[in-house]
Amino acid sequence: MPLRSVLLLVLLASLDVPAWAGHTLTPKEQKIVRAWLMRHPDYRIATDADCNCQEHIRQMKAGSGGQWKPVPDYHPYVATGDFNGDGAADFAIEVIDASKSPVNFVLLVFNGPFRSESASPAFVKSGVDSEALFFGPPRPKPYRLVIGPFESDNSAILRPRGRTYRLDSN
Repeated sequence: MPLRSVLLLVLLASLDVPAWAGHTLTPKEQKIVRAWLMRHPDYRIATDADCNCQEHIRQMKAGSGGQWKPVPDYHPYVATGDFNGDGAADFAIEVIDASKSPVNFVLLVFNGPFRSESASPAFVKSGVDSEALFFGPPRPKPYRLVIGPFESDNSAILRPRGRTYRLDSN
């Protein structure tokens, strides 16, 4: 085995988080979101600009000392990982219901594995108030999706419940 491959395997084995955990969607996940949006035309994807938190995003991407490692692909309204512990990659995304005023953020969670592009969310929560998504270390295992403001204990944890989830507030 070439040295480069061995080094890559060692690096991946040393990570605390599964290789698919992050804050960007795969092309297949993007297709699932586009298909969902086609069926729900009043919604649009929430973007970094909707957060009004550019300094927090920069800090997440850079890291914050020993415990908080850099998350180079961080986006506040996207998270990927095994949220329900079944070994398959899941993803969460926040969308905005443009038909509502004031702005109404909605959390969508899709459970993998994805067999078609017309997958339906396993969990939908309206009115999440532009709160950011966090997943993985340094939080304790088993990792759970956390939704809440930056640098706050006022957050909620998405806990698996059968094929769906419940959102538990702190």
